[in-house]
Amino acid sequence: MIESTGAVAMAIAEDWVEFVQDAIHLPKSARLRLTGNGLTLVPVTQAYVTTVWRIAHQIEAGLPGWVATGKFSVVPPREGYKPEPDASALPAEQIRPGKSEIDESLLPFVVEVVSPESKNRDYSTKPDHHASRGIPAYLIVDVLAARWTLLTRPADGEYQHRESSVFGDQIEIPVADQTLTLDSSQFQRI
Repeated sequence: MIESTGAVAMAIAEDWVEFVQDAIHLPKSARLRLTGNGLTLVPVTQAYVTTVWRIAHQIEAGLPGWVATGKFSVVPPREGYKPEPDASALPAEQIRPGKSEIDESLLPFVVEVVSPESKNRDYSTKPDHHASRGIPAYLIVDVLAARWTLLTRPADGEYQHRESSVFGDQIEIPVADQTLTLDSSQFQRI
C-alpha cells in the first residue's frame, strides 16, 4: 500500500518530534506536541495532572490484578501516528517496565483528558484512530466543560455507542470480564 504524501510527511515529522523531545529538556509543566500548526509547546494544567492521577488511582482500586498505565505510545503506528493516551490499564502480568509502547490489541480502553490545545483532536480525530485499532472503549474527560463521553463498540473504524454526562456521575467501562466504575465527581475542572 502506498501512503499519501501527507501521511509520509507526518510520519517523518513525528520521528523528528521524538528526536527533539529527547534532545531538549522540557519543564514538567509543558509538553511538546505536533499539531496541524506545527511543533507546539503546550502548558500542562493542574486540572489535567490531578484528573489523570485520580483516574489512575480509581483504575487500580477498581480493577484488582490490573495496573494503571499512562504516558505510552500505542503500536503499531497507523498512517504514521502512534497515539499517546493519558491512561489505560493492563493485567499486571502484561506490564513491561522497560517498555514505553503497548500493542493496541492489549488495551481494553484508553482515556484522554482534554486540554485547550487537544480538544478538537480528542473529540474528532482520536475516536476514529482508536476505533480503527479495535480498542473496545474510549473515554474523553473534558476538564474544560466538566463533562465526560464514553465511546464503545468499535466497528468499521467507528464507535457505535456513545454515552455522555457531567462530572459527578458514575462512568461504567467494560474491561474484560469486569466493569470499571469511575467516580467523575473526583475529576477537576479548569
